[in-house]
Amino acid sequence: MKIIAARFLGAAATPGGGPPPGPPEVAIAGRSNVGKSALINVLVGRRGLARASRTPGRTRQLNFFALDERLVLVDLPGYGFAVGPEAERRAWKPLVETYLGERPTLRGVLLVVDARRGIEAEEEELLAYLAALGRPAAVAATKLDKLGRAEARRALAAAAARLGGTVPLVGFSARTGEGRIALWRLVDAWVA
Repeated sequence: MKIIAARFLGAAATPGGGPPPGPPEVAIAGRSNVGKSALINVLVGRRGLARASRTPGRTRQLNFFALDERLVLVDLPGYGFAVGPEAERRAWKPLVETYLGERPTLRGVLLVVDARRGIEAEEEELLAYLAALGRPAAVAATKLDKLGRAEARRALAAAAARLGGTVPLVGFSARTGEGRIALWRLVDAWVA
């Protein structure tokens, strides 16, 4: 998919906030520091659209990005290790749960994991929650370029085994662009 125009549409810091529902939306979820911002930037073909930080947990609200005014990507706050006050991190849960449970234009959730860590209990819980909501999901295993070819194959095989075929799995590298086309195919199927 070639994106002509991409822009920051708005943000939500409180449950139910943010821009009014419009075009179909795809949420990007995952732990802090797994490469969500880099994935968004590579998918869209724009450097710096989603801001990446060396400090985990910098995304503290729902960030909405309009793509050609026909699709919206929504960057969710990371879970797991994040820098910030505990009360603020606890506030993210109702923010994210309200969005995932109630947003009428949400068509699917792309769960981003670091291929080196694989699928852990928190990812399984999120996928089970999405299944209970009836929300389509897929997993993008990022940072493949940080592994050797054989090691990357083993990491993807382990992630696929842990998922047990419940959701699609795509290996992804922000450095090489590997997996970009496969992810767009999933997104296109959700919003078709």
